Amino acid sequence: MQHLVLVRHGESQLNVVNKEKRVYCGQIDTHLTDFGRGQARDAGERLKDLGYLRLGRAVTSPLQRAHETLSLILRELGGGILELPHSPELMERSHGEFEGLTDEEAFAKYPHFRDNPIYADFMTTYDRCAPGGETLAVVSARAWPFIEGLMQEDAQGDLLVVSHYNTIRCIIGQALMLTPDQIVKISIPNAVPIVLRQETPGETYALVEGLELKLE
Repeated sequence: MQHLVLVRHGESQLNVVNKEKRVYCGQIDTHLTDFGRGQARDAGERLKDLGYLRLGRAVTSPLQRAHETLSLILRELGGGILELPHSPELMERSHGEFEGLTDEEAFAKYPHFRDNPIYADFMTTYDRCAPGGETLAVVSARAWPFIEGLMQEDAQGDLLVVSHYNTIRCIIGQALMLTPDQIVKISIPNAVPIVLRQETPGETYALVEGLELKLE
């Protein structure tokens, strides 16, 4: 039996901006807020309380908000976990030419992404994306094989992954064998440990805790 623990980074500075108006963050590097750092420490405390976990390794993306979260979690856990090199496979979905822009700025340049139904749902579908960006299908194709490889390297130990909203959605979708329509309905909170369990290598994972799936 093996566990895969997924944690989205704590609240970032751009998460706060997005509460007022949408800015396409994607792979823009942004720091945690003070609140986000507290969330990360709380996630570490929560993981410490999960006595059934045998965390041996941890990995995160190169983006500051993710590896800062992992550092704070590991500090709470107190050592004994090998931190692997930061992995670009775990980076957030790229929004291409939209990154750093508000809706107003993006649609001024590409009005058909607002007005044409073929393009307008690019944020809520699995196989469409912003110009020059990544679809969720592309994110799945880079993130899931990487995770599978790590899990197979150590079939006895549990793995902690700190990543991003869309990347974690894609990993969960592949682990639970969800459909694209189900994957886009998953919502990932900041800094809440999501635990998946695989009874034997090669089997489908099961969701243990940390997420309520509403897929209908």
